[in-house]
Amino acid sequence: MRKVQNLKSIQFSNDFSTVSTQLIEWKKKKPVPALDKMIEAVTSWYFYTHELEVNQEMWEKSLSEYRADKLRAIERARRAELKLEKVEKELQKYKLAYG
Repeated sequence: MRKVQNLKSIQFSNDFSTVSTQLIEWKKKKPVPALDKMIEAVTSWYFYTHELEVNQEMWEKSLSEYRADKLRAIERARRAELKLEKVEKELQKYKLAYG
């Protein structure tokens, strides 16, 4: 899934580059106020989309870390349970032997 997201992100960046390059060329040839508004809008659109991508990556990273923490906690609990069982068996042996 991450590979697909990366490919989409690259495609978006390429498309943005194409559009922004053309807008800048048009602005150099003939400055028009409407063109300036379009450049501002496209730039704003790019930053917003970039922020969404970064937020998604951070969310995925956080989720991965939470899952890893949970798995570590489960593993620690299992080890503790096994150790407790072992200690309880040892205790039973001492109780049988020494009353």
